Amino acid sequence: MRVTPLDIQQKKFHIGVRGYDRKEVDAFLDLIREEMEELIREVTEHREFRQSYDEKQQAFLEKEDMLKNTMLTTNKLVEDFKDNARKEAEVILKDADVRSQRLVDTAQRENAKLEADILNLRRQRHYLLQDMKKVIQTHLEMINFAESTLESRNEPAPK
Repeated sequence: MRVTPLDIQQKKFHIGVRGYDRKEVDAFLDLIREEMEELIREVTEHREFRQSYDEKQQAFLEKEDMLKNTMLTTNKLVEDFKDNARKEAEVILKDADVRSQRLVDTAQRENAKLEADILNLRRQRHYLLQDMKKVIQTHLEMINFAESTLESRNEPAPK
């Protein structure tokens, strides 16, 4: 079951004689809700970024295919008009190669940048997960300490 920021915001705890401090619980829930909203926003932005990247990559692939088809057509024309079209075909091929290389170079630079961005995002996610684990571990230790304190006082645990 997925927990949403709204679920956290609407979560209510029972308050006992020695229960949790309502203000602390509410403040913590607000903090968690805000963090989840931010994470959801970031995931949405990353998905949109990735979709934009995929669309650009597809456009570059289509342009590359178009250039390949243009080069094949040019080669056929060169064969048909051997003598008179030979010089013109060489110029066209050189121009197409230069443009193709520029497009490939641009695509490779953008691809490298996007891969670096993705790696950076993965690192950020890793550190965030580590921080979350530390917070959870700290809370578990606090709970264990509280339970051991209750047991050492021979107080019955609340039900």
